[in-house]
Amino acid sequence: MIGLKLQGKLKKNFSLICLVALAGSVIFALPLLRLEYYGSYMKEYHLTNTEMGILASVLGVFGVVSYLFGGVVADGISLRKIVVCSLLGTGAGGLLHLLPLSFKGLLLVYALWGISTTFAFWPASVKLVRLASDQEDEGKAYGYFEGGQNIGAGLAAALALILFRLASARVSNPFFAMKVVILFYSFLNFAFALLTFFFLEKEEKLDSKNPSFKGLFQILKRKEIWIISLVALCNHIFCIGIAYYIPFSTDVLGAGIAFGAALGVARKFSSFLGNVSGGYIRDKIGTTNMMILAFSGMIVLQIMLFLYPKTPAFLVLTALSFVFVLFVFHMNYAMAWTMMSEGVIPVEYTGTAAGIICMFGAIPESFVSLLAGNLLDQYRVHTGYAIFFLILMAVSTFGLILVILWKELLKSNQHRENLDEKALEELKQYV
Repeated sequence: MIGLKLQGKLKKNFSLICLVALAGSVIFALPLLRLEYYGSYMKEYHLTNTEMGILASVLGVFGVVSYLFGGVVADGISLRKIVVCSLLGTGAGGLLHLLPLSFKGLLLVYALWGISTTFAFWPASVKLVRLASDQEDEGKAYGYFEGGQNIGAGLAAALALILFRLASARVSNPFFAMKVVILFYSFLNFAFALLTFFFLEKEEKLDSKNPSFKGLFQILKRKEIWIISLVALCNHIFCIGIAYYIPFSTDVLGAGIAFGAALGVARKFSSFLGNVSGGYIRDKIGTTNMMILAFSGMIVLQIMLFLYPKTPAFLVLTALSFVFVLFVFHMNYAMAWTMMSEGVIPVEYTGTAAGIICMFGAIPESFVSLLAGNLLDQYRVHTGYAIFFLILMAVSTFGLILVILWKELLKSNQHRENLDEKALEELKQYV
């Protein structure tokens, strides 16, 4: 039986990991608000599905550029400065969002969020988790890190939903209620900026040197980083795309807006369980075996969802299956970071490597929502969703193929020559 007891570096640094995870749980809440309140957001700002997709594309474009340089910066600047500035910038964007904005104004706000929620925040956080845990407990560390983000986001989303309902009942104005939610999330970003400022060590450097592009060029030469990055690409396409089951439940199955928002809350909690479970399973059977299992489960569950009749009678079954596929996906999602240790990416370049991986992960932001919006505007709603969900199945299949190729790379003699003795011991399970 898998024990829950923490030990070693993970036990010592657990509170630090939790603090950064909770900061991560609120930093993306504002940019993703448009998905959890999709119908109301689109109606109140007079947007089309395509324009909703363009907002996501702005996040993606700015994220791609930010991550490439942010990863290098994360290897040389203190975590405290990175997290505080990121949270303050995101909260400021939320306050700007309260103004009466046109579509162009919204584009500027999303451009700001594209920088504040990306750049060096995620690369630095990923590096901290790797440094704060031993290699044999790395799965648990990343599981709690990603899971902590989801449970924190779930609690925040639940409170936001309560505020939305109370404000709607009091004023009978969904637009006003949504502004209350935006103000709430802005406050959370400012609050965690203060917590980070006071509780992280001032001189916390993440064992870093001055920022340098030397590490960037060294990392780009390695085959391992390209496979990890492509896996991250698949994961993030799926992560963005699976959220469309929320508007699918309202547009096709007849659920109310509150039900769709409740699905968003359930998504956070199922994700937490998947992250943590995946971490413990990874530490037992290895990253590659766990990810093969997870990708296979994702494909099977998506086929089931696709075959369900598209009627209100299947709303509850679809919702339960949606939560379950999220559970399996997030077993996989958090563990992609542990591929860096399995592929022996040097610790001193973890921030740089994470920046490259995050850059690939940000690319889907620039086209997935835009693709979904175009499909929904161009075809009948049922057909648009069907085509989009088939694309997600294809992406999951490609992810499975990549992990199988990764397993073969780990077996190769050429790869083994670059491994230290500890890594070789860990890889004996594959040969």
